[in-house]
Amino acid sequence: MPDFLIIGGSKCGTVWMNECLREHPDVYLTGDTHEIFFFDRHFDRGTDWYAHYFRGYGGQKRIGDITSSYLADPRAPSRVRAVLPAATLIVSLRNPIERAWSKYLDMWRKGKIPKHLAFWEALERAPEILTDGEYFRCLEPWRQLFPAEQLHLLILDDASWDPFAYMRQVYERLGVDPDFVATKTSGRANEHRTPRSTWAAHVAYRCSDFLHRKGIHAPVELSKKLRLERIVLHRGRDANKDPTPLIESDRARLRQYFREDVAALSDVVGRDLVTAWLQADGNQ
Repeated sequence: MPDFLIIGGSKCGTVWMNECLREHPDVYLTGDTHEIFFFDRHFDRGTDWYAHYFRGYGGQKRIGDITSSYLADPRAPSRVRAVLPAATLIVSLRNPIERAWSKYLDMWRKGKIPKHLAFWEALERAPEILTDGEYFRCLEPWRQLFPAEQLHLLILDDASWDPFAYMRQVYERLGVDPDFVATKTSGRANEHRTPRSTWAAHVAYRCSDFLHRKGIHAPVELSKKLRLERIVLHRGRDANKDPTPLIESDRARLRQYFREDVAALSDVVGRDLVTAWLQADGNQ
């Protein structure tokens, strides 16, 4: 069973962290899939089902589960406490405005929201685009159940300045070799790419999601290794096909929405995130 969890946040660099940790010789992550979703989607399947994902453990120093949706799920903290009470918990947090836009693009690309819905319209269908970025609120049940020395909060902004130092922090908190340098450290992961055809992309992602939910991971993971996403996605962004970006009035509205939560989070982490994240010319 795992002895550490990276619980989120969603769209906060966890895919990149996952890829770096997979290279570390002291860390074991399941080869079946990148995210298991046990403590939110599949808890009713039981701990034997969960433990099966770690059957390939080969004596590494730490065993982990990286599932970014745990942070915002209100059921997850008590479930983790019941099953893995001593687990090291790591959280990566990002400017909530940028996270919200990234989440919207991700859901738009995958067909989880109708392609004609603009950002604000999409919130009615998928309020988690905003609410999962209320980090202080999401963290409160975790902070109530786990001591501070067990729950480690990292700010993804630091990775843009020095990704090697950021991952070193992760390694130090896990007690594994902090000097290890993964080849993926200086790379980027899970960036938005415009669909060549929104219909084809939606079908592909729905098939992928269906297979994952059924526990049939091998075809999906093989397609990733073969980079078959190139069939349905452009190499990068296409501004002519993507949704219209947020304008300043949108950002002002979002700054006001997140201000109270970010101020409370600033007190927790001992860092002025209101200035860092919510200035009028805030981080892009």
